[in-house]
Amino acid sequence: MAVFTTFGELPSRGLTIGWGGTIREDLQDFVMNVSPQDVPLLTGLQQVKVNSVHVEWIEDELPSRGLNAVNEGIAFTETTVSLGVRRSTHVQTFYQAGLISDLERDVEHAAIGDPFVYQERKAFLSLRGDIEHALHRGSMVTGATSTPRQFAGLLNVSPYVTTTSAFSLGGSSGEQAFNSILEVMYQLGDLQPAELYCNSRIKRKISAFNTRSTFNLNAEDRRQVLTTDVYVSDFGTTRIYLSRDQLQNTSNLCSWVVIDPRYLVTGWLRPVRRETLARDGLRDRFQISAALTLIPKSLKAIVGAVHVEV
Repeated sequence: MAVFTTFGELPSRGLTIGWGGTIREDLQDFVMNVSPQDVPLLTGLQQVKVNSVHVEWIEDELPSRGLNAVNEGIAFTETTVSLGVRRSTHVQTFYQAGLISDLERDVEHAAIGDPFVYQERKAFLSLRGDIEHALHRGSMVTGATSTPRQFAGLLNVSPYVTTTSAFSLGGSSGEQAFNSILEVMYQLGDLQPAELYCNSRIKRKISAFNTRSTFNLNAEDRRQVLTTDVYVSDFGTTRIYLSRDQLQNTSNLCSWVVIDPRYLVTGWLRPVRRETLARDGLRDRFQISAALTLIPKSLKAIVGAVHVEV
């Protein structure tokens, strides 16, 4: 009696028993999707309502501190009056859509149930991820008839996000460079470097800081701890968020941004809206959209670095 250890054809009968032959499929009743869904910046910022596609606000500041010594009884002396600087941004429209044929809804599917509901959920998660990406990397575009409006994200809206190797976290001076960024924000005004967003490479660098760090672990736990989620410095407490949307490419170009979230909000002209469209044949259609912008009430509340990290 012959024993066949591989899939193929029985030589005497020509019966195919391999894939696509007589062997029944074992299709599991689940769909695995490991695409990233985390949106820490979008969920963390306060949301406000806006009423126009062009949003403006005033950013002002006090004059620099000085000794301010004058003689007693001096006559009135005119001083310079500052009226502040008008800032602006644009509302960006985000959009996802899809359609499912009647036959696709009528036939039985493994794992997903109603394919219309499944695809609509995927579109919503994709839209949310696109918003998070724009909040980090968006560039300001005024817009025109054939050009969509875009708002500037953290990496492009503030002049205090610098492109320089001075703040590289590599080497023995890495923690000093990290604190230098926090100090920049302190020097700019009454600001707190409360949140930091960085890619995985920078997160590992920060977690490797060992200044005044002592871990006491039970040997029987067989654990090794190497992570830093909260950093307490001379300039306050900074919570560190791992972000997939900060720069990290094959040229080792990395970015990390510190913000004071009290001065950043998302302005929503239209919240996320799901709509089932009218049938135009043997199919069902849907669209999901939102219109919003990033409003940095003070550009000084965003400080960061873009550089080659080794």
